Amino acid sequence: MRIIKGYIILLVFVFTDYHNTYAQHLSSARGIALGAFSSFAGSIGSLDWNPAGLSSLGNLEINVSNFTSTGNQSSGIGVFNSIGIGKKFLDNQAAAVQYSPGKKLDFVLSSSFSIFDTAGNKVTAKFDQKISYNQNYSFGYSYLFSNGLSVGIGAHYFETKISDMRYRFDETNSIQSYTEEYTAQMWSIDLGLITSISEYWSQGLTIKNLFQFSEHELNQKFENYRLNLEKLLRFGFSYTGIDDFRIALDGDSKYNFQFGTEWTPDSWLQLRSGIYNSKWKSIDAVGFGLGIIYNPVRIDIAYLKFPHSENRTNTITGDVFKSNSFVDIDYTAFTADRLSLTATINLWQTRESLARIEYVEMLGEVFTASHQVYAFRPIGKARVKNISSKSIQAKVSFFVEELMTVPTDTKSYTVSPNEVIEIPFFAVFNELISAVKKFSIFDGTVFVSVETAADYDDKYQTRVLVRSKNDWDGDPMSLRYFITPNDPEIIKFTRDALSIQKLFLDSSNIAILDFLKSKIIFNVFAEKLLYVRDPMTSKDFVQYPSETLSLHGGDCDDLTVSYASLLMSIGISVALVDVVPPDQPDKAHIYLIFDSGVTPENGDMISSNPKKYIIRKNEKGKETIWIPVETTFVSKGFDEAWVEGAQQYYENAELHSAIERGWLRIIDLPSGI
Repeated sequence: MRIIKGYIILLVFVFTDYHNTYAQHLSSARGIALGAFSSFAGSIGSLDWNPAGLSSLGNLEINVSNFTSTGNQSSGIGVFNSIGIGKKFLDNQAAAVQYSPGKKLDFVLSSSFSIFDTAGNKVTAKFDQKISYNQNYSFGYSYLFSNGLSVGIGAHYFETKISDMRYRFDETNSIQSYTEEYTAQMWSIDLGLITSISEYWSQGLTIKNLFQFSEHELNQKFENYRLNLEKLLRFGFSYTGIDDFRIALDGDSKYNFQFGTEWTPDSWLQLRSGIYNSKWKSIDAVGFGLGIIYNPVRIDIAYLKFPHSENRTNTITGDVFKSNSFVDIDYTAFTADRLSLTATINLWQTRESLARIEYVEMLGEVFTASHQVYAFRPIGKARVKNISSKSIQAKVSFFVEELMTVPTDTKSYTVSPNEVIEIPFFAVFNELISAVKKFSIFDGTVFVSVETAADYDDKYQTRVLVRSKNDWDGDPMSLRYFITPNDPEIIKFTRDALSIQKLFLDSSNIAILDFLKSKIIFNVFAEKLLYVRDPMTSKDFVQYPSETLSLHGGDCDDLTVSYASLLMSIGISVALVDVVPPDQPDKAHIYLIFDSGVTPENGDMISSNPKKYIIRKNEKGKETIWIPVETTFVSKGFDEAWVEGAQQYYENAELHSAIERGWLRIIDLPSGI
């Protein structure tokens, strides 16, 4: 038998920087170029950097990454690094999955042994142990809270493969080689968050490898080769307060720091650069890149350069299995210069909303008779929230398709990030609203939009209750919309009534001429009408004056607006007296007073009893005598209606101080009605 003397020689190549621990990732060309990406990570690349960034995903995003490297892992056309798909759902949640065959780290441990054959010749044989670490799959989920805080969780699936070449002697004492394969799998879990501390500042925090779970362990003899990723805390800040610029800074618990800038000279172009610093001692790498955006496609290109590139060949020979030197297998002490390209497409993309309508409140029913008032008085209010990270200028629009020609817009309101404000909105109705003959329900739409946006950011459907043209909301201020002094029928009525008494008026004292005209019109009015008691004293059905004349009757409100219209048609000023007794609100009542044009010194010309009239200023600021008239006494003539009106006013205003106590109001009607 041959005498065999064997020995094993272990060749060791140890690199001086193998012990450095890095926390960068190379699946996103944008992240590579910036270096500092944890505070505003977006797209599917967030899976590695900060899973909270998945909240920035589009509706449905597909991401593909490729690279070419100076290391021997890259072929002429590069390496297919990863492909991923992400989906946003329920407005504030997102999830993504990524397959990444290009995320791998290979080592070769070379050994040899020698034997002497029977002739004394030395025979040397080499054998290698190949160790590969692969990050095959990544999964992530994020949730965006209402206060702008986004949190996320990422899970990464790693596989370790060991190929061990062995030798043995067969029955003929010949040396035979064979390979033993060993595998192990594990999961690593990351947690992350991104939030904004102000309009321009945002920050991110990631805990890498917080938990690790092994699915299958290695053979005990290869325990030293087990992938044991270190825990690492990474934090980052970004600032956007400079127009078109973003500045970012990252640091981690291993004292590595990165700094990056992104400039957006145009909406379709972004230019980036970043610096990777190791323990504040030296620049480990620099990144450059650009982004081209043509919705829905985005192309990012980055070049990563290592100033000291020796030993960075991707596949490494040497005893470098210090597993605790890795945080991730993507960017390590052995990563070589690379040119990366990432393509992202957003399918069924919708414009990102900057504002949201939380709630809409209609402030009441729409009364057709007074529909003009809603152009100046809010018809409702919308609770609007800024869901972006910057201050916005938001405005609200309101539209009822059947009753409005175009939506009515509000002014713009400044809304800070995450702030909620209430914006009152208005309505300009068209003439079709006058055709509403009965109580109806219409669909109204409220929109919120941001000034820089071409489309609305959110909309809210609401019900609009529209009363018929004769419905009155019970507010005396709204009663004036039923007063129509310019109605041809009203003008004809007053002209006919006064023409009968033309000779009498021509011979009367001019000082009391308006008083006499008012008396004549009332008495002619009384001959044609009948007061009909109305049990409703709050909300009411009010006839227009022409309707009252044609129907020859009406209730208190009908007669009041009719007589007011008649007086105003001949230029006499009128005011409504609204009485709401505090202890008996069900006895609320309205009558009118009119300006007789008589000066106080001529008061005896119309009455020797000063309690029968009121001295107050007219529209010109001159004191004149005003006559109270209770129109429900229409059948008894002007004098009785005057006496009743004067008695009511004296009891309420003088004896009970109703004006001072607030339960009697005098509402002047503008002459321009």
